[in-house]
Amino acid sequence: MWAPFILLLFFNGGLSTRMHRFTNLKCTVLDPSYCVYDKCHLKILGRGIVGINVDAKLLKGPFNNAKVNLSLWRKFNGFRPFMFNVTFDFCKFMSTSNTALSFQKIFFDALSTQSNLNHSCPYEKEIVVRDLVFQNDFLKFLPLPSGDYQIQFIAATENEWKTKVDITVLLEE
Repeated sequence: MWAPFILLLFFNGGLSTRMHRFTNLKCTVLDPSYCVYDKCHLKILGRGIVGINVDAKLLKGPFNNAKVNLSLWRKFNGFRPFMFNVTFDFCKFMSTSNTALSFQKIFFDALSTQSNLNHSCPYEKEIVVRDLVFQNDFLKFLPLPSGDYQIQFIAATENEWKTKVDITVLLEE
């Protein structure tokens, strides 16, 4: 009698669902001659739903070579590196249909739905992210305990770091 219920809990991951929401967004320009942020803020879209809005105007371009460092940080008396820190060629990543499950694939699949970062290089003029909300299945492949996390995105062109975006996420059961 209890077997179907227990199997349902086992395959469903239990009764609890993982919830996450954005709590902070910080955009930093490391090279003022490269870009300017017209918008960099969180927007409340509904009860418990927070979206990311970023408008970055590129002052130089178009660029055909870009390197990205994507890292995950967890809060332990300040944010400390946690689990993922990867640097990769962004133009190559976007031009190949990469089917391997990786942290950068999960992040950019979610990002490409609400931004113009959904094609291969070149990029010119501006980068726009509108009302980006990570769906509940965004973190389902990452075995993360509850807590405060920061996703750090640092971009470089011509082998110089140009800009940094820090996204703080609260993950709770």
